[in-house]
Amino acid sequence: MTFVLELLEPGQVDVYIDGVAPDGVVEALDGAGFRAVNGDERAKDTCVAVVDVDAATVRLGDATHKAAEPRDVVQSLMEHVPFAATNPSYAFFVGRLERDFAQARSAIGAAVEAEAGVPCLWVDDGRHRTNVNSVRERTQQLIRHAAFVIADLTLGPESPHQENPSRAHEIGLAIAYERPLMLCSQEPRRYPYYSIGDMQMAFWQDEEELAASVQSWIAAQPQLPRRHVLNAALPVPRLPSATFQFDPSTRFIGPRVRRRRVWWR
Repeated sequence: MTFVLELLEPGQVDVYIDGVAPDGVVEALDGAGFRAVNGDERAKDTCVAVVDVDAATVRLGDATHKAAEPRDVVQSLMEHVPFAATNPSYAFFVGRLERDFAQARSAIGAAVEAEAGVPCLWVDDGRHRTNVNSVRERTQQLIRHAAFVIADLTLGPESPHQENPSRAHEIGLAIAYERPLMLCSQEPRRYPYYSIGDMQMAFWQDEEELAASVQSWIAAQPQLPRRHVLNAALPVPRLPSATFQFDPSTRFIGPRVRRRRVWWR
């Protein structure tokens, strides 16, 4: 059975702009619910359509349509492209899915979108659906088809001394499927699994540092297509990019992380 992934959030249908976007094209796409992206040549393969600025055409699969004006671009897309993105490019998150880790997941998601121009999904985030009912099989397929995987090994209060076997299994899947893999953890200098002892791991103290680490890791991966979401540059985009604002009051502090003492004079 062919794996089918559908994004449910608006604005996840990506259109590649090949060339300098003429005035009004990005605004028209944004207003119609499409994300306009550019980047290196490999990024074209991750978009549902390609707008060739010099040729004034829109390429949709094997078909090419003339599009001399912004309204022509939008009309071609409206007629031929569904608003639910099917089999899009995305990153996959392995790690804590509990509520107390929400800010960390938000930091990772915003960093992934800012640097790679793709959404970051996890198995039960509610922003996607697939044609696979089994959670185990769905997780396997989401990892298999991901552009890359971010795996955070931070421990939680529910299991402060024991590694999560599901994470170990999912990391193994990412390695087996040869997905680019970032490993990170809040616990300093902790390498939990023998099989990944030779891999680099990023250690973070708070979510602000986590977001910066994720962006730095993505920027250092030459095999990843570079995509830039043009909608974000609009004054008031209908489809805003994911943003992250660090809130110290809700930061996650794991059970094996010492809280810093603050001395007041």
